[in-house]
Amino acid sequence: MPRIDEIDKNFQQNTDESGLVYIDCFTAPVRISGLPWREKNQNYHRMDDSLNPLYNVGVRGLSPCTAGVQISFKTNSKRIGIKVDVEWNNLMPHMPYNSSTGVDIYIGSGRNKKFFKTFFVYLNGTDHYEDVREFHDGEMKEITLNLPLYSGVEKMLLGLEKGSSLEMPEPFDYDKPVLFYGSSITQGACASRPGMAYFNILSRKLNFEVVNMGFSSSGKGEPIMAEQIASVPLSAFIFDYDHNAESAEELERTHQKFFEIVRAAQPDLPIIMLSKADCEDGMEATEARKAVIYKTYQDAKARGDDKVWFIDGQTLYGTEDRDSCTVDSLHPNDIGFMRMAQVILPVLREALGE
Repeated sequence: MPRIDEIDKNFQQNTDESGLVYIDCFTAPVRISGLPWREKNQNYHRMDDSLNPLYNVGVRGLSPCTAGVQISFKTNSKRIGIKVDVEWNNLMPHMPYNSSTGVDIYIGSGRNKKFFKTFFVYLNGTDHYEDVREFHDGEMKEITLNLPLYSGVEKMLLGLEKGSSLEMPEPFDYDKPVLFYGSSITQGACASRPGMAYFNILSRKLNFEVVNMGFSSSGKGEPIMAEQIASVPLSAFIFDYDHNAESAEELERTHQKFFEIVRAAQPDLPIIMLSKADCEDGMEATEARKAVIYKTYQDAKARGDDKVWFIDGQTLYGTEDRDSCTVDSLHPNDIGFMRMAQVILPVLREALGE
């Protein structure tokens, strides 16, 4: 049987790199965002490598995944190529390679970034892939590349036409990032491509740097994670690990303590607390967990803290066709992530003072 890319040219990988010059993204004059410990680690890992023994096994294993990491630059090259050496190739049964391991392309600056194309992932039994995409013109444009959600990047080369320009992008609207902490949903499962995860959608809407600390099944609310978050200067913090607490009782043991560690370090930081997104309504266990999170919020408000917000996770998928919002009754698809972003957006705007 022929392969689909032999039948349909739209599925073909483009490996024609003639006329392209490749440079290492890690040392190139581009902006790499979403890596607070980049200079210390000298890699694409999301967490401080020196503290690996203190993290749970899931955080250690998933730290190399580049969820929320973006590479941005301006160029007038008519073609763009990438060559990616994958550190940890994660093949998932309910998430496409384009998302777990691939890179998508947005064109535009500020709050006007529009999706262009995705680089195709053909690993062919290796930990390396490469692809080339062609733009409609050779005008100067700002490019944002969203890196893989569930795989690591060992090395990434950027290919541009010889003689073309390469410049830094326009600055973010906020000088400090917005940090997201939580579960597999927070890490981006199961968007169809990286740009459709809710944190990347929100980043485009408000033009801020993302720091993603979503860790599949491993957002447990430990003090070491709160301390790490507290050490990063932030514009806002979205606090969303309900899904990974084993029970309401465990959430009760960890949630308020976690909040208090972050609040003590950053007294004026806007903090948004989410309960978990579910397709089902009114489940007793879900309501008990939500009550724990809401109590952390209420207690903070009672102490005069006016920099806290609460979002009921049951509202995140809207009221109609909620069953269409996930791939497996748990992890959001693109519809689910878009609806999550639409609910969170006005709250985040308020938290940021817009």
